[in-house]
Amino acid sequence: QWYQRRVRVIRQIIKIKWHKFGQFRCLINLLVYGVYLASWTCVVFIYQPWKLEKKDSGATTDNANIASVCVAVILFLYLLVEEFRDLYQSVMTHSRYKEWRSKQIERDLQYVPEKLTEEKDYLLNQAELVRNSGSPYRQDPWNVFDWIGYVAMFITSICVLTCLYGGLQLQRTNLKAYTYFALWTSRLMCITIIIVWFKLFKYVRVYSFLGPFVVILVNTIHDIMKICFVFVVFFVPTVAVFYHFYNDPEGQYFAGVRETIFTVFRMLLVDDYGYDDMRDLNFTITVPDKSTKVVVKPEVSWTDFLVSYWLLMGAIIILNLFIALMSDTFQRVFDNAAEVALLERATIICNIENNLPGNKKRAFLRYLKEKCAPLEAYYDDDDEDEDDDDVKKFTEQT
Repeated sequence: QWYQRRVRVIRQIIKIKWHKFGQFRCLINLLVYGVYLASWTCVVFIYQPWKLEKKDSGATTDNANIASVCVAVILFLYLLVEEFRDLYQSVMTHSRYKEWRSKQIERDLQYVPEKLTEEKDYLLNQAELVRNSGSPYRQDPWNVFDWIGYVAMFITSICVLTCLYGGLQLQRTNLKAYTYFALWTSRLMCITIIIVWFKLFKYVRVYSFLGPFVVILVNTIHDIMKICFVFVVFFVPTVAVFYHFYNDPEGQYFAGVRETIFTVFRMLLVDDYGYDDMRDLNFTITVPDKSTKVVVKPEVSWTDFLVSYWLLMGAIIILNLFIALMSDTFQRVFDNAAEVALLERATIICNIENNLPGNKKRAFLRYLKEKCAPLEAYYDDDDEDEDDDDVKKFTEQT
């Protein structure tokens, strides 16, 4: 009973901090990132450097290109500076914690009797763990994903600015080189905008109506990796078999390895994969030192067997196995999704609190002392059982 009440107290302090400074800061971050997304999305829509025939579209489009790129680059630099600030703050906070904890352990070691070797070993082990501990910033997968996006966006920004301000000179000197550079710049823009939009989940995970969904979505990544491994085990030999029998340099579906890979993948979607061409395919073999030509044709039954095998394994077994894994993960994670989302909100609130100015932090502590010690709140016995069940379920499954 004491533990359940303690959990409710922690939830209440998270709620108070969220309303006092967490909600406003998260909303500002979301709005800034929303403008950042909108600017880069506009760049992808209206700026196509590889389409040279649209260069004479007028000054309005050029001005829109320049404005969108400038806003996107400025916001990118702002977010990059904020990320470096968070990294520095996390490292410094963890360094102060390690120093404080090490001094505390050294003080405790002075009062340990020589006979209590187990207690001494425990403290020495704790000291070793503290020395080897890393910053929590590096342990958050979202931060790793952030830096992937920042690196991709940094390269994209350089390429876009090069095409925008140095493209005309490059067109005059080497038009072919500019065409390839502009084409790969556009491809990099498209890949980067997908990564940047995925990062939006990081900013909405603090909200109660989207946080549990983000938790469920993140936990499905492990299932996707498992099913991708199983898919590759069946997919690679199947591609090799279809390429071995139906490779036709003059054909449309199996002209090369790349075409074969895409065609075999299209089979899973029951798309057009050239079934009639496989049935009617003939190979002409010329016998060495003779003018005799032999026509070889894969048997229709063998073609039907290969197609049926791949549709059975890929479109039925693997797909249903993936659905079953996703359903099991959803059911397993759904019970704890709200609690995990609340934990992530608490982590973000702690980071925001560490970055608060001194006057705002003192004002909040003053508010806790004057208004929340003790905190006056409505109490209902009927709500206690529901909270106990939720906490019990969360502690048992974790």
